[in-house]
Amino acid sequence: MSNIDFSQQISPEAKAAKARVALFADLARIRWEAETGGVTLQDGTALPSDEVSARKLTSAVTSLQNSMVSEPVAWKFPGGWQDLTQAQIEAAAAAVAQHVQACFSAERTVHQQIDALTDAQVPGFDVQAAFGAALAGQGGA
Repeated sequence: MSNIDFSQQISPEAKAAKARVALFADLARIRWEAETGGVTLQDGTALPSDEVSARKLTSAVTSLQNSMVSEPVAWKFPGGWQDLTQAQIEAAAAAVAQHVQACFSAERTVHQQIDALTDAQVPGFDVQAAFGAALAGQGGA
């Protein structure tokens, strides 16, 4: 007679549900890393896209639009200092905002893909590749 307690056995459905939760957690991490990993402007300038940088850019736009400060605005980039016009600050803020939105849109797309997976498809799903494809489809990289 066996002492194995089969009531503790994990069903295939429970395994798939647990794996699906792990995919969602991986997806959120991948999106956050992309979101805060920075963005490159058309002229090749690299901009940080973390929450603090985004708030500072938004604040600079508001301050310029309300004549609280005047241009040029001294701005520190990873590669050094630049004096920026209002148009340049607005373009930088827009680029960061669009990048962040593209990351969230890509996450939603992949979230929906994960939701649509059958239990048998869950273990082989490549979240990183799916997110990369979805982000590229949003115009991000």
